[in-house]
Amino acid sequence: MKALIIVVSVLLPLTAYFSQVPSNANSSAQAQNADSAVQAQKKALDPNTWDFGNIKKNQIVKHEFEIKNNLSRILKINDITTSCGCTASEAKKRVLAPGESTAITVQFNSKGYKGETSQFVYVTTDDPQNPVYKFTFKVFVQ
Repeated sequence: MKALIIVVSVLLPLTAYFSQVPSNANSSAQAQNADSAVQAQKKALDPNTWDFGNIKKNQIVKHEFEIKNNLSRILKINDITTSCGCTASEAKKRVLAPGESTAITVQFNSKGYKGETSQFVYVTTDDPQNPVYKFTFKVFVQ
């Protein structure tokens, strides 16, 4: 009987301790969920701005912005320009039906950069009310 009480008194606190310590898989998943939540918040605040955060020198990063055709007619993307040669951009579709969206893929090459920088992507359309969409991204190159 004494042996049973000793075993229980040792195992009970250990069981309680280990039930509160997250496993590596759980903590990794929690970190990913937290990162996703932060990115979703950033996008919700301003869908035309993206912050890549800290990246390494010579690293290439990508992001997709979205354009939605809110007109009652077809929207045409005429041109896409960037603020520097370090940035490449393309539209998945150039002609959008009413209500249709497309991704504008932006790629930034950090070669030659150090510290904080902001770059711009300009998407020219045939919409007379909104002829140019301006997208901004920020990055800190370590």
